[in-house]
Amino acid sequence: MRKICTLLLTVLVVLGFCYSASAFDLTEFGFKPAEEYDFKGATVTIISWTSERIETRYFGEYLPVLDRIAEAEAAFNVKIEFMQNRDIPTINFNRLLAGDSINDLWHVQNKIGYWELVSSEAVYPVHDLLGDDYYAMLPPSYLATEEALKYKDKYWGIGSVEWRPTYGYQNDMMFVAYNKTLFEQEGLPDLYELYLDGEWTWEKATEIAVKATQDLDGDGVIDIWGIVDARPWDMAVSNGATMTRVDETGRVVFVADEPAYLEALEQCYQWWTELGVQMPSYGSGDLSNTFRSGRGAMYFSVPAYGLPDLMENMADEWGIVPYPKGPRADRHYWTVQALNTTVLPINAQDPEALAALRCFLWREEDVNVSDFLAAHVKSQQAADVLLTANREWDGRSSRLFETFLESFGQQTRDVQSGAKSATAAMAEVKPVVQARLDDLFSK
Repeated sequence: MRKICTLLLTVLVVLGFCYSASAFDLTEFGFKPAEEYDFKGATVTIISWTSERIETRYFGEYLPVLDRIAEAEAAFNVKIEFMQNRDIPTINFNRLLAGDSINDLWHVQNKIGYWELVSSEAVYPVHDLLGDDYYAMLPPSYLATEEALKYKDKYWGIGSVEWRPTYGYQNDMMFVAYNKTLFEQEGLPDLYELYLDGEWTWEKATEIAVKATQDLDGDGVIDIWGIVDARPWDMAVSNGATMTRVDETGRVVFVADEPAYLEALEQCYQWWTELGVQMPSYGSGDLSNTFRSGRGAMYFSVPAYGLPDLMENMADEWGIVPYPKGPRADRHYWTVQALNTTVLPINAQDPEALAALRCFLWREEDVNVSDFLAAHVKSQQAADVLLTANREWDGRSSRLFETFLESFGQQTRDVQSGAKSATAAMAEVKPVVQARLDDLFSK
């Protein structure tokens, strides 16, 4: 009887495994069924600066995908390995030259290797292979990502390989967090209500910051800052501005010297130097600790991935809102601090099979919206903002070409401190950045 029960259990486990492996329909994305791909036992290497967390914290801990690697290895006749490496794109180029990349999946960002690899023709043209129908099946925010990362009018990425349960959502979406406890104590208007009423603007943010900034003991040292970490490139987006634009000839041009962008630089100067309501520090640890400890009213640089930290480490009640509307904006604009995707090496042995494997491993259906919200926010108001951001985001990234900006960051610091005017700073950096952009897109 024990042998029969053991046999039945084994059969049930096998049947359950077969069902879970076949339940996901790859044909909806234009692929063949998983079992029709055969890597013949070869190893596929997933390379990312987050590979250790992908392997241990996602596939090793997240319940909906605990058996996913085993399922994929059986269905595709493949061995999956993860390579942790921050030296991207150098490691990718080296593997390509050595011929070691034929079964690689490369995780990249706009600021970690993407532009360098694509412009050097090291990446397989997956758009030609998969067509528009594949991209139409991606979650909307992932399609917006690929649209933003288009190079020579083609998509080159196939979707992200995330280590957090956020598939379908932008993990790098930027928000303004505010200390609701402090706001109530000081009688300040709730930012979420201002946002709903269309009154959350730069002018209102300035007014609140002035009231919130305090020297409580009169020793000449600010104890509570109205604003923590407002960055001019993100503020520019909230004024409807962009750092670059594609002109009528198809050329990507630097346009941070236009009035809407200059106004963002000038606003940051006002907060930092003229009014003294922004904490004068660039140390990320100092800035986050100041807000979490209740010594900052508004924190202007909180990405979605930073929200769990606030949930765990902040005693005061907090909320999130979009960036306030600038004087030229007719609505709230959302932005991200990084754009993630996955690319295939140009020497991929079977690019369709690699793309299908990534699609099999990471699925939109794995991430339940309730679980996503529970991991990031504590209130219905914050949940509303988080979901609205992902629904309305149109692909904007405040530093799309971050690795090509040369001294742009220092120039903005000079503006904030009053060492240079916004106009002079952008005039100085424009030809340098433009030359780098021209070089990138002429390859």
